[in-house]
Amino acid sequence: MKTPALQQFSKMKHVCVAALVLITSITPSRAIWPEKNPADALRSFYGWYVHEVANGSRPLEKERDQMRKFVTDRLLDRIDKMPKGPGGLDGDFFLNAQEVDPEWGKNIAVANNSIGRTMSTLGVILTGRKLGDRQFDVKMLFQQGAWKVDEVKFSD
Repeated sequence: MKTPALQQFSKMKHVCVAALVLITSITPSRAIWPEKNPADALRSFYGWYVHEVANGSRPLEKERDQMRKFVTDRLLDRIDKMPKGPGGLDGDFFLNAQEVDPEWGKNIAVANNSIGRTMSTLGVILTGRKLGDRQFDVKMLFQQGAWKVDEVKFSD
């Protein structure tokens, strides 16, 4: 038989667990907050970006504020000025592909090629079963308290 003090403790324990579950469920996902480590920032960006594109969203056009959390304004301006279609940007700039493998957003390998205080170069491999791997290098800049993608280079 439980004593009144033990019953009170048990009720408080359930209230605390419920409060933690509530707070966790309403807190925005990690992907939308700037990261202090360039590799973590890159993983957050590609995890979010691939998920959005795979679900039919067009983040470059429709989620510009969110893109600015991950990508420098200079790169966004450069993408906007690129000619589109054959002979220009013919596919997704960040994936160098016309189709998206949803697994690319879950299987992100990052190599720290060069890490500096305000600029870093990272090697990236996105692994997918449907469309294979995408391998490329990314230059990131530390701006406004966060690491942001400034350049993406795919090897031909």
